[in-house]
Amino acid sequence: MGWKDTDGDGIREAVGVEGIPDGTKLSFKWGSTTAPLRVSYMQVYQQNLLDCGMEVALENMPSTQWFADGPEGPLFGMHYDVGSFTWLTGVEPACNLYLGTEVPTAEGGWAGQNNTGWANAEFDAACNAAMQSLPGTPEYEQYHKEAQRLFAEGLPVIGLYLRLKIAATRPEVTGFVMDSTANSEFFMVEEFDIEK
Repeated sequence: MGWKDTDGDGIREAVGVEGIPDGTKLSFKWGSTTAPLRVSYMQVYQQNLLDCGMEVALENMPSTQWFADGPEGPLFGMHYDVGSFTWLTGVEPACNLYLGTEVPTAEGGWAGQNNTGWANAEFDAACNAAMQSLPGTPEYEQYHKEAQRLFAEGLPVIGLYLRLKIAATRPEVTGFVMDSTANSEFFMVEEFDIEK
């Protein structure tokens, strides 16, 4: 793709890449929190990327700093090259998170979940049409598929891995159900019971 290690230092440089001056190092900053799991996987990926000729500077900071509101906050103020954080999955496609109207801005009081800054009018139209369609209808499926196709082309985010949810109960506990889309293992606590 035009990135070659021309000087032999192990880091690739731009060679004929449109819009990037020749000789620019393939280098970026990756920010996240100081959570041990994040620090660990970022260090592994940093070495893997270096093996591919990419230089990555890690910037781990307390979560209060990383998730601070814009404009100062690195994530929601969009002051990062690459950023990582945990996100819940859901049963329905969450296209609404990446609408252009969800980009945090000063005008919007730095609210909004689309901290990638990615905006695509075609995606917005497909997502809005999907959200206005009834689940189970052909339109609902068609518009979600179109939004997902556009998302895959734009690729504003990449899922790195799924976190396992693990829980245990005593044998006499009934009604306990694990749901990977729920924020807590106690999401249906009203169904819990103890057999006597």
